[in-house]
Amino acid sequence: MRLREKGTKDAEVVTLGWDEAQAALQAGTHDVVTDSEDGGAISGENGPDPKPAGDDLDGKTRSELEALAAERGIDVSAAKSKADVIAALRAV
Repeated sequence: MRLREKGTKDAEVVTLGWDEAQAALQAGTHDVVTDSEDGGAISGENGPDPKPAGDDLDGKTRSELEALAAERGIDVSAAKSKADVIAALRAV
């Protein structure tokens, strides 16, 4: 967690582990550093971006994926797994 010493806007930002950060916050010595003045989360703090909606490749069988790849002109002959076929389809 990124923190800054309380009351000092120009203080160095420090990164602390969860337990250390919680102790500093409870002691009142530090504030959480955010990307924006409105208190938004730090970039990437909410986890990775979700997969694109409507792609639904994970719900298809390998045969369906191979047929889709053929329709799109994507060579998946070297794919060893369903995940490899999906990766090839998403790479385009």
